[in-house]
Amino acid sequence: MPNVTVIPATRNLHTGVRNDAVAKRRTAGYARVSTDSEEQLTSYEAQVDYYTNYIKSRPEWEFVNVYTEM
Repeated sequence: MPNVTVIPATRNLHTGVRNDAVAKRRTAGYARVSTDSEEQLTSYEAQVDYYTNYIKSRPEWEFVNVYTEM
C-alpha cells in the first residue's frame, strides 16, 4: 500500500482568500418608523442604538451602518 500525504489547501480555490484568515461579515442594520410622533422618534432612536450596539458586539461582524427611514 502506498504512503499518501495529504497537503491541505491554503487558499480558497474560488476567492483566493487564505483558509486561515478570519473573514468578517460586513453587516448593516435597518430602522424605520411610520409617523413623526414623539413616541415614534423615541422608538427610532432606540432601534438605531440597538442595532449599532448589537452588530458592534459581534467580533465576527464588521459594522457598516444603520440605514434609516422616517
